[in-house]
Amino acid sequence: MYREKIIEFVMIISKTEDSYCLDIMEDLINTASDYVKRVNILEIGLMVGKYNKEGNEYRDYISQLDKQRSATHNVLISNVKIINKLCSKNNLPLIFDGNEDERVEVAEFAQKLANELFSTRRL
Repeated sequence: MYREKIIEFVMIISKTEDSYCLDIMEDLINTASDYVKRVNILEIGLMVGKYNKEGNEYRDYISQLDKQRSATHNVLISNVKIINKLCSKNNLPLIFDGNEDERVEVAEFAQKLANELFSTRRL
């Protein structure tokens, strides 16, 4: 589903004055994967950190991981909005058809996109 939308987007946008925006699609895919990675890093930090860090060190560590996750999430949301605007402008199906302002929906999109690209990878 997403792979087909991405391919269609690239084929159409590459022939327009917005062709420089193809990098944004690449950024979107990379940011989606990075966001999933940041969530996993935070979850591991929460599970393991409390056993190998104490007090303020643990709180600072988790705070830093959460800031990194949140910053990546913000970039992901921005990239989704930009790509969806380009899709609308060029009469293409939206890459994300949920509510762009709902952080959880965008987070779930990131996981689905990363999973689909991984499961349909070209070996």
